[in-house]
Formats: sequence, structure tokens, C-alpha cells
Amino acid sequence: MPAAALHLGQTMQDKSSELPLIHDTVSSARNNRHIVFALYILLYLPLFYLEEKYLRTGYLVSYLPIDDLIPFCEWFAIPYYAWEPYLFLTGFYLFATRPAAFKDYMRFIGWSFFASVMIFALLPNGQNLRPTTFDHNNFCVQILKWTYATDTNTNVCPSLHVVGTLGAMFAMWRIQIPHNRFWRAAYMALGVVISISTVFVKQHSVLDVLVGIAVAVLFYFIVYCWRPAYLRAAARARQPEF
Repeated sequence: MPAAALHLGQTMQDKSSELPLIHDTVSSARNNRHIVFALYILLYLPLFYLEEKYLRTGYLVSYLPIDDLIPFCEWFAIPYYAWEPYLFLTGFYLFATRPAAFKDYMRFIGWSFFASVMIFALLPNGQNLRPTTFDHNNFCVQILKWTYATDTNTNVCPSLHVVGTLGAMFAMWRIQIPHNRFWRAAYMALGVVISISTVFVKQHSVLDVLVGIAVAVLFYFIVYCWRPAYLRAAARARQPEF
């Protein structure tokens, strides 16, 4: 057989072997196109970073008398810093297993965080609860010293830690996953500990937590109750009458 024919046959075979890979790639892209809902995060990030840079003085002080009764405990730095993995892993799980739930989770995070940073812009606030001296000098204290040095004490009410954590808890609670009661209880308990850790490491006032809960509950109803009801009503209105 001529060399040219052999080369042509080999080329056609290579191209035919590529077709399933191309098909799988296109199919995967179609099945995972809900990843675009992660762009909701961009609703708040730019504004938040601008606020962190420029809104540092002349703020309303977030404070309740109960704050003075809550002791500083550096060990709560561990759940405090579990916040980012908690939200990310929740999103990853929903993305991989429940696309519709992932979309609602991203709507909740994007909309509620954007509303929160708008509150920061309209009512600049901060807290003055951070300790200046420490009884210990362990790893957690070092983490918090670094946190105090790099993170401003402004833009605290409502607490994004609380809003985001409740958003993750709402999303997982609604899909009834995991079915194992222990893991479900552990997931919810970790969310509660992450939320209360904010006051023990003196990153937030109790007021920030309460307002964060209010914002989270409001957006729960917006995302999971009022929006679906509106979409159903709009769908009925578009149906032709006979």
C-alpha cells in the first residue's frame, strides 16, 4: 500500500478517535453550564474591596452591652477561618450533584452579599471590640494578630460570615443531603459554631450577628419562596386563555 494512503488512513483513524472526546467535552460543558451562576459573586466583590480600602473612619459603631459579657477566646479562630472552606465546599457539592440548588445558592450569596455591601456604603459601620493585649501567645493568637493587622474593623454590620454561613445551611437543609443524620447534624452544628465564632474572636458585635440573621432570613424568602411564586404566576399569565 502506498505510503500516502497509509498516512491518510492513519489521519482518518486519529480524527475518528477524537470525535468521542469532542462529544464528551461538549456534553460536559452543556451539563455544567450552571457554573456561570458563580459569577453572582462579582456583584459584591469589587464594591466590598473599595469599601475596605476607603471606608475606615467616621463610621457608626456597632455595639451592644452584651458584647462586654462575651470573653475573647482565641480558639474560635479555627471555626472562624473555616468559613471560606465551608462555603466553597458547599458550592462545589451542589455544583456537582444538584445544579438547581447550586443556582439558588449562588443567587442567595450574590444577592445577599450585594445588599450587605450596599448597607456598608449607605451606613458605614465598624466595631471597636478587638483586644490590644493577649493572655497567651499561641498559634491562634498569632493568627488573630495577623487578622487584626490585615483586616479592617469596618464594614461589619451585617456580618457576612453569618449571612454566608446561613446561606450554605439553608441550601443544604432544603435538599435533605446528606441523608445520614450524624453528618447532617455535624454540618449544621459547624455552621452555628462558625457564626458565633465571630463574636468570640472580637471580629463582630452581637448586633452584627443579629442583623446578619435578619438579612439571611429575608433573602431566604426572596430566593426560595417569593421568586418561585413570582415565576409561577408569570408562567400562568403567559398561558393563553381558551
